[in-house]
Amino acid sequence: MTTKVTSGASGVGLFLAHAVELETEAADRYEELADSMEAHNNAEVAALFRDLAACSRKHRDEVRTIAAEFGPLPSVAPWEFEWNATAESPEAAAFENTHYLMTAHHALRMALQCETQGCKYYAGVAAETRDPRVAHLAREFADEEAGHVELVKQWLRRYPTPPEGWDDDPDPPNVSD
Repeated sequence: MTTKVTSGASGVGLFLAHAVELETEAADRYEELADSMEAHNNAEVAALFRDLAACSRKHRDEVRTIAAEFGPLPSVAPWEFEWNATAESPEAAAFENTHYLMTAHHALRMALQCETQGCKYYAGVAAETRDPRVAHLAREFADEEAGHVELVKQWLRRYPTPPEGWDDDPDPPNVSD
């Protein structure tokens, strides 16, 4: 996939606004997934999603601290964020990758994909921007995301791949149309 220069790469303020939104959307999505897992009595995965949301909020707050050095962030309408031809932040976990019986292994595989996409996003911005300050920050953020990728890989080693049929449910939830 070719990374196109996003409007978020045109200046430091806009880049940092994108970075804050990237982490905010990730945290919000993890919270939504945690709520869903709780509704399905999947407490272990719900707790893991809450932990992942907390990590995203921590990173968002770190970005906000960096942004404070550059002045107020520009206001960007939700539909004006550009994420390399996707409608959502690269770190927002995809709903379609969830299942009410998913395990911690599955949740961490999702997180690994999200962190990898975040790393690629920042690396793409660093490679394509013409603003040296944006390039510097984007490289730093890509390096941090690469660290997150390695951390999730370490966590993933604690949870083996579930056996075939992990999603078999002899008493599936009722669905009414």
